[in-house]
Amino acid sequence: MEPKSMTGPSRLLLRIFQWFCRPEYHADIEGDLLELFEIRREERGLSYARWLLFFDVLLLFRPSLIRPLTGINPFKYPTMFRNNLKIAWRHLLKNRFVTAINLAGLVIGMTAALFIWEYVHYERSYDDFHEKGDRIYRVRTDRIKDGVTFMQFAAGAAGVAPLIKNNFPEVEDYVKLTGAREGIFQYQPDRYILEDKAFFAMPSLFDVFSFPLLEGDPDQVLTEPFTACISESTAQRLFGDEDPIGKTITRDDREQYKVTGIFADAPPNSHLKFNILLSYVTFSDVLTEGGTSETALTWDGFYSYLLLEPNADWQALEAKIPAAVEANYDAQMRESIAFYLQPLEDIHLTSNYLIEAEVNGNGKTVRFLFLIGISVLLIAWFNYINLSTANSELRAKEVGVRKVLGGSPGKLVGQFLTEAALLNIFAILTAFLLVRIFHGAFESLIGEELPLTLFSDARLLGITALVLLLGTLLTGLYPAFVLSSFKPIAVLKTGFSGNGKGSGKWLGKGLVTLQFIASVGLIASTFIIFKQLNYLQDTKIGLNIDQTLVVKGPKVTDSTFVSKSAIFKQQIEQIGSVKQLTASTSIPGQAFGWTAGGVRRLNAPDDQSENFHVMAADVDYTELYEMELAAGRHMSVTMGSDGHTACLLNETGARLLQFNSPEEAIGQSIEFWDQQFTIVGVLKDFYQQSPKSVVEPLVLRAKPPQWGADYYSIKLSTDDLSGSLGRVESIWSDLFPGNPFEHFFLNDHFNQQYAAETRFSKVFSLFSGLAILVSCMGLFALVSFMTERKRKEIGVRRVLGASVTNIVGLLSKGFVKLIALALVIATPLSWYAMQQWLEGFANRIDLSPWSFVLAGLIALGVAFATISFQSVRAAMVDPVDSLRNE
Repeated sequence: MEPKSMTGPSRLLLRIFQWFCRPEYHADIEGDLLELFEIRREERGLSYARWLLFFDVLLLFRPSLIRPLTGINPFKYPTMFRNNLKIAWRHLLKNRFVTAINLAGLVIGMTAALFIWEYVHYERSYDDFHEKGDRIYRVRTDRIKDGVTFMQFAAGAAGVAPLIKNNFPEVEDYVKLTGAREGIFQYQPDRYILEDKAFFAMPSLFDVFSFPLLEGDPDQVLTEPFTACISESTAQRLFGDEDPIGKTITRDDREQYKVTGIFADAPPNSHLKFNILLSYVTFSDVLTEGGTSETALTWDGFYSYLLLEPNADWQALEAKIPAAVEANYDAQMRESIAFYLQPLEDIHLTSNYLIEAEVNGNGKTVRFLFLIGISVLLIAWFNYINLSTANSELRAKEVGVRKVLGGSPGKLVGQFLTEAALLNIFAILTAFLLVRIFHGAFESLIGEELPLTLFSDARLLGITALVLLLGTLLTGLYPAFVLSSFKPIAVLKTGFSGNGKGSGKWLGKGLVTLQFIASVGLIASTFIIFKQLNYLQDTKIGLNIDQTLVVKGPKVTDSTFVSKSAIFKQQIEQIGSVKQLTASTSIPGQAFGWTAGGVRRLNAPDDQSENFHVMAADVDYTELYEMELAAGRHMSVTMGSDGHTACLLNETGARLLQFNSPEEAIGQSIEFWDQQFTIVGVLKDFYQQSPKSVVEPLVLRAKPPQWGADYYSIKLSTDDLSGSLGRVESIWSDLFPGNPFEHFFLNDHFNQQYAAETRFSKVFSLFSGLAILVSCMGLFALVSFMTERKRKEIGVRRVLGASVTNIVGLLSKGFVKLIALALVIATPLSWYAMQQWLEGFANRIDLSPWSFVLAGLIALGVAFATISFQSVRAAMVDPVDSLRNE
């Protein structure tokens, strides 16, 4: 059963209600609220009930229920508060233009901020559901050569976790997992699934992590060979309404596993997701015949997690690991490997190493979006302050009369805070509604399902309450102090221009400058993000992936696989629109599947071994993808030996093996995996994944016919693509029955690597546009007030012969100076921020001052257009009309 705090009302809301409610009413009203909460939860669910509870508490914040404040007569205070509310409401309705501008800015700012904060909160919530999460650490691995780290892995070797556990008492427990290749899991002939989220895992997984085991004995699951645990959704997909416990599932028509447990589906905010867990002992002792020794520190394919004792110092433990390696392994091993610990809750936003269990988030992106949310909200608040101060002339006599009649500064401040509170409350309620309405559109924009926790998470509700409080204070206090500080006699005699020489004037200019610092910075950053994305997409990758259909290889095979593969290739190439077919262990757009740690030139000493990626493919693979040679030749079917001993290197690999030139490598032999290969060609470097990452050393060897094919690449002509696809599927079904026909076009698959950057650019540009819109709305209103105050001056100048251009220049020159100042300040700030973001790319653009100059010109142009619209209107008014009432 879940704890009360997880299924009941927000305790924070109830504490806030208790804080402001009159004690004599509190118990009865809270009881009614809780009763209503339970009814709503049963009828519509927890989120709905919490959402309405929030609004109920907000609406109960009214004079008749608020406890009396110390020092104020409890009988007079409600009356005064109601009077303030009434006056505030009348003032907001009377000044519809200012109210509309302020409200629109606050609604846009709060809506943008709520969307962004909800996303940031979700990204930062990864792995926080584990009860022992603050004690769990993942062991990651660095590979080192000549003192330089050249590969960093999220995983490590099988022996690293036992090594640490056996040497250091601060480690309470550990768990290891290693990925099981994508395969077909079958219960009955008509009940099977293709699953790529399967792992071999130790039984301690359910002790270390908080993945609930719904059925099965926690002390027995995953302890025996060929046993499995499956997720709740997988059980439904495979078994329907049947009880899976004790039943057998078959993997790729070869291995049979007995289901001994069912676990709850992993939450979406988990960096480690799996649907099927196979017993680790099956992999370590049976399938590999003991090959994964618990003492081995090679083969970086194992995810190891340590559970430390309470209060253990993980950084001190990390510092002691090299001593354990030194005591148990030879000098070469000590100098070539290093292990580091990663706190579990930091993995999602800070880890981007090789062979991550899942695609992780980007901490820099999250921070950038958080800053945008803050910027939009601050700009909206600054608008309110500026407009309220600029509107002070209309309120000056009202305040003067209040002070003459005995109104204290405190009561005047209360009046203006009431107005600010009304507007902020209405704005945040509207923002809540917009978040609810456009939540699906926001999910589409960011490209992932985002739980709507804004109304159910106590922390987010607390942040919302804090935003409401800060917004009220920031937008209400300064205008209130400005208006309540001047002398009433002077105001009643001469009025109040609101355009004095004091600090208020400079603060207003400062806030306008800050708005345009944010706007210029956001515009420049948007340019740079789009330029970097275009640069990545336009960079030549060294491959031709156009018109390439990829079909995933069969998982269920038998003794006829080799002959059927040959028939498949022959029949596919007979289709008129098919140019060529080749098979390989990996394809462009994804990481190489294999890594070899001991690649060296023939007869070279062990200390000259290097780490390489390895790919096996048909000899015509490089021909299909039109890969260019730096030296030598492609592998060929006409060269009989190519199918067994030939290989190709890329230029990076040739340099790593210390060949002085690509030509020098031709004809030389290398060895790895206890085999020798002859280098017949050196390929020009190409991007296997994308230009976001560096080119890594590669050995491309010929794939023996008896090996399975992970992927078939089919080059098509542009004629009748849909018809060609149908014929390929028909041939596939005839030759490989029982295997699903999984296919995609490589261009789409490859471009998915830019999906995160594309989404980020869209989100960034959208919210940057909103920030600029809010700034322009405020600027428009400020210019409107300025032209109204300068109406007499404009009229006199027009009588004396000033042109419309002169009037526009008069009204705009002050703002142009502020925008120029904003450009000067925003440029180094944006330059630094974008430099930090670009460091995440191996290939990146050079920052140019012109991006910032263009951003400044655009901000200036938009501002000038906004100013000119009102300025021209003011200048076109007949001066007789302007001076008639003066």
